[in-house]
Amino acid sequence: MLEYYKEISYYLLRLTKDKDLAKDLTQETYAKALEIDKKVGNTTIQKAYLYKIAHSLVIDKARKSKKLSYTSFEEEQYSIPKKEYPEEILSDEKREQKLKKCISTLSKRNKQAFVLHVYKGLTRKEISEIMGISVNAVEKNITRATLKIKEQMKKEY
Repeated sequence: MLEYYKEISYYLLRLTKDKDLAKDLTQETYAKALEIDKKVGNTTIQKAYLYKIAHSLVIDKARKSKKLSYTSFEEEQYSIPKKEYPEEILSDEKREQKLKKCISTLSKRNKQAFVLHVYKGLTRKEISEIMGISVNAVEKNITRATLKIKEQMKKEY
């Protein structure tokens, strides 16, 4: 959990633009995480959860003060890529779970063709040899699988 201390601190600094406030909120983040850890038991607090706590503390602070002072932040080497924001991590995990669920609902042939093509990176010809069907049939299976997955994903999002 402590390996994320600097990351959380820089994340809070980027949000608040105030070094002292960021330090205070980092300490509060870890205090809340430890408090939760005590209540729940000996669990491992995940990185995304620390970001969620930190983000919530910033929002709470902003609501209470209605104004945050701003200091320029020029330490780009510590900025967090967007794909590592807690919201993005959680969203990606949910999307991946939904995709796996959608794939599991496909027929055996569609699933096999789709997985071999998308996840294994095989060509349609290689897939046709593995499955013992024509290249045209492989294309149809991949297309059907893709359309069904897209349809199911749209329903959820």
